[in-house]
Amino acid sequence: MWLILWEACSPLIVWPDVNSWQQKIGKWSEMPNVLASIDGTSHEILIPSTEPQEEFYSGHRKYHCFHTQVIIDNEKNICYIHGGFLGHDNDAFAYQQIKPIGPGLELDFPNNCFILADSIYPNNIPLVTPYKSLEILRQPQQERRRRRKFNCMHRKRRVYVEHVIKELKTFKVIGSLYRHPRWEMASIVELCAALSKRRADNIGENYPN
Repeated sequence: MWLILWEACSPLIVWPDVNSWQQKIGKWSEMPNVLASIDGTSHEILIPSTEPQEEFYSGHRKYHCFHTQVIIDNEKNICYIHGGFLGHDNDAFAYQQIKPIGPGLELDFPNNCFILADSIYPNNIPLVTPYKSLEILRQPQQERRRRRKFNCMHRKRRVYVEHVIKELKTFKVIGSLYRHPRWEMASIVELCAALSKRRADNIGENYPN
């Protein structure tokens, strides 16, 4: 049954075209050119009995898992999700494996627009990460204040992707120990994301602002 649901629901997660992205410019007045946020999440799995266990073990999480990358727009809509990254890979490596993002690339994105990411990701366009502590302390006082203010705004807006991931994990199949065949994992994550988006769309239709 889940395969039928996946085929029907997975098309709900769509990467916007450039024109759609450009219509989102200015949604956040303090960061008008920030259009999206990205983050990773992990799904604990049973210890593999046949494959090399170290490939699935996350030293950070301290358990065997798969990782998923999630990108939301500045209206809290999931617009990209990709699961199935091995547990020993971090978010920066996983980001390098997903479809390239940028002007004229596979996931097209407007020039001079940005995606918020935490400090583990590369600080390369279109991603923008917070300033590290040393990068702040080495600056004059006025610049230190500016960078700290930027980090505060960055944290305030990027938390939305964490909220979306929390909502996504209300589906027990990916929010607790995963006990099913591992080859199904990426598709099941996509299905849960599509169902979550559909639920959010229905709430929006029934309870307009």
